Amino acid sequence: MASTAGKPREAPSTTVQQRIIADYEDAVVAAKPLPPLPMPAHPYQNNDGYAGAHGDSYNSGTIPAAGPLRSDMQVHAYRSKQKPAYCSTQHFDPRGRVISVCVGRQTPSSLVLLDAASMDVLAQYELPPMAGFYFRMDQQGRVVVPAGDMSIQTFEIVDGEGGPAWRRVERRDVSSAVPEDKRGPMTIPLDLVADWQGNWWFSILKPASVGYITTDGQVRSHLFEGESIVNGLASDPGGVSFVTDQNLYTMRTSDNGPEVTLRFPYEVGDEAAKQSFGSGSGTTPVLFGNNLIAFGDNADPRPNVLVYRLDDIPDDERLVCKVPVFKPGRSVLENSFIGYGNSLVIENNKGFKMAGSSAGAEPGFVRIDVRDDLSGCDIVWENYEVRAGTGAKLSLGSGLVYVHELLMGTDDAWYITAIDFETGKTVLRHFLGYGEDWDNALLTISISPDGLLTSGMYAGILGAKDPE
Repeated sequence: MASTAGKPREAPSTTVQQRIIADYEDAVVAAKPLPPLPMPAHPYQNNDGYAGAHGDSYNSGTIPAAGPLRSDMQVHAYRSKQKPAYCSTQHFDPRGRVISVCVGRQTPSSLVLLDAASMDVLAQYELPPMAGFYFRMDQQGRVVVPAGDMSIQTFEIVDGEGGPAWRRVERRDVSSAVPEDKRGPMTIPLDLVADWQGNWWFSILKPASVGYITTDGQVRSHLFEGESIVNGLASDPGGVSFVTDQNLYTMRTSDNGPEVTLRFPYEVGDEAAKQSFGSGSGTTPVLFGNNLIAFGDNADPRPNVLVYRLDDIPDDERLVCKVPVFKPGRSVLENSFIGYGNSLVIENNKGFKMAGSSAGAEPGFVRIDVRDDLSGCDIVWENYEVRAGTGAKLSLGSGLVYVHELLMGTDDAWYITAIDFETGKTVLRHFLGYGEDWDNALLTISISPDGLLTSGMYAGILGAKDPE
């Protein structure tokens, strides 16, 4: 089911919106392209911006393609008949068609293939509940999905005379990662990522377990009793990194299975834990710069951005900086950062919900740069005009950070908004609509090679593109 939205469906309900629409009406932004990331190519999975929810195996949150540059962008939306259906991650096949998994918590999830122009459904495949909040594309363009029945499943698109269809080509059972007597309702695979040797790593939410499927199909895992993982995995040639509710870890393969190579505990505040989805960090780690890793803690009275070195130095010298962000008592970090060069872009997610009103959410974006000599970090700009729970993306083709915004001063007016990466200024807004139908629900954005911006929603996906 698809619908179209261009200009506002109804008269703006607030003076704030009237001013915003007037300020950005007929706006056209000049692209300010950025050089591609100087990261090594991945031999076993797509890594050009379409590898996972946060763009690539490094979780850089960057995409090479240029996004929309005009406020009169054209918008279509896929609407799921099931609510909620969290269409968290979006990717694209070689024909430009949209791929997503719309996640049901208690009901089946759905792997969908959508027409890029209309957002109409071309093919779908039913998956178990809680399948596919994160999923990846392998080097053959196949979809690799962690499913709620403790399996990792791989799908390909088959184009026949009757149209495209999904075909499952592999199912791997990973239930051995958690002993049966320790399993609970949240014992489900959450994310997966390939390493540089061709092993597919996976994480189990609770109790935390991280493992990998070898190239010959063996499952090897490590259980972290008393911990949980509510975010994604990062991978580079040195290994795999992730954040539990207590620690940041890096791991690599060994003759004895997954081996912890680094562990960094972090702060969790009592008040902050009450305001977050989980007691610990809400961020997926990002690998960036010259062998650096960053994530956010959950400290009181405000969270810190932590940057560590991953090169061969003593552990007590690894911390590059610890920078408190946003306003005390009014900030929570629930999404991965954008990592480009030595820069990070961080968003404030305080008050955003996956279901229900986010009217009380707080604004805030900040860019932090690591100094070239690694002696610390500096705040480059702050933006308190925009509030968004989105997994934001930096378009290298346009030099803009795209977000799915809940406009300040309104309870439920949703926009596609762009922030200039260099200056932090808000440069583009397009009004989508009101209410639950346009609620981003803390999901992610993507941009196709031909400029279609997609964003997950509470029960669907929108597609936005400049007019031809």
